[in-house]
Amino acid sequence: MSTPPSRLVPSIARAYWVETPGKGVIRQETLSVPVPVGYSLLETWLTGISPGTERLVGLGKVPAECWQAMACPAMGGSFKLPVKYGYCLLGQAINGPYADQLVFAMHPHQDYAIVPNKQLLPLPQNIPPLRAALLPNLETALNAIWDSEYQAPAPVAIVGGGMVGLLIAFLLKAAWDAFPIIIERDPQRRQLIEKLGWGLTILDVRDVPQGVFSVCFHASGQGPGLQTALDSVGFEGKVIEVSWLAHQPVTLNLGGSFHFQRKQILSSQVSTIAKPKREHTNHQQRLEQVLNYLQNPLLDALIAPAITFDNLPFFMQELYHENPVGFFFAVTYPPFHPRLHKG
Repeated sequence: MSTPPSRLVPSIARAYWVETPGKGVIRQETLSVPVPVGYSLLETWLTGISPGTERLVGLGKVPAECWQAMACPAMGGSFKLPVKYGYCLLGQAINGPYADQLVFAMHPHQDYAIVPNKQLLPLPQNIPPLRAALLPNLETALNAIWDSEYQAPAPVAIVGGGMVGLLIAFLLKAAWDAFPIIIERDPQRRQLIEKLGWGLTILDVRDVPQGVFSVCFHASGQGPGLQTALDSVGFEGKVIEVSWLAHQPVTLNLGGSFHFQRKQILSSQVSTIAKPKREHTNHQQRLEQVLNYLQNPLLDALIAPAITFDNLPFFMQELYHENPVGFFFAVTYPPFHPRLHKG
C-alpha cells in the first residue's frame, strides 16, 4: 500500500543523538522518501526510556565486547559516540499494511521513522498507548520469571524496586498468585512503591532475612545488590540476574553457605526465550502473553509525567548523572494525541 496522496509526507525527521558522554541534542536527518517497498512511515506518538541501559549508552560506557549484542534496529552512529539509540517507539502508520493503526517498533527517539513492515507490531485498541509502551520491560520481566521456573507459594523476593523489578513483582502477584517482597535501599523509592497501591511488602536492605527465599531476582543494577540477593536465598535457591552491569566489576562472597547450600546464579536476558519455555514458545507467542498482561490498569500507576520531545536533551542530562523521581518515563511528540491515556 502506498502513502495516501492526501497525506503530507515529511522528508526531514528530528532524532535524539548522544554527541559526547553525558550530553545529547536533537538533530535533523533526511528521510528516505518516497517510502521504499516493504517499509512504513510512522508518525511517532511516544517513545519509552530504558533508564539503566540508556544511562550507560549516554555516558559512553558500553563495553566494546558488547557493542554487537547491544546494537538495536535503526541505531545510528556507534557506541563510541555519537549515537542514536533506543528501542521503544509507538506511532501511527501513515502507509503500509497497518496504515492508520498504532504500532510498536524497536526504534530510537525520533518524530518520524521509516521502519520495515516485518518489524512492526500492531497494538490492540483497548490498551492505552502510554501503558503499551511498557511492553519491552514487561517482556523482560516475563522472561526472567520463566528463567526462574518459579512456582507459588514458594517465598520470592526482588532486589531493586525500579522499573523491571516492579514489573516482575506485578507479574508474580497477578499471574503467579505469589506474594513477592521488594528489597530497596532508597527510602524515597520505598515511599513511591508504597504509593502504587499494589499491596507489596517492601524492605530496606538492612532488614532482609537471610537464607529464606527460594528465588530472588536481582534488578538493582548495582554490584552489592547481587550479594544481597545471594544471601537472601536458602538451600538450592536461585538468584536470577536481570541487571546489566556493563563495565562494573562485582565482588561476591562465595564462601560461607554458598557452596554447601547449592545456591545458583542465572543470567536472564530478554533477546533469547527462557530455556524452560524455548522448545514450545516463540517470540510472537511471548509478545501475545505480554499484550494480554498489558490490559491490566494497575500498570498505569508506574507511568511518570511525560517528557516532551523538545525537552528530552535536558531530561537525559539529568538521567545520566542522577536518578529522576519516577519509574517509567515516556517522551511525547507534537501534536498531543488524546488517545495516549485511553484504550
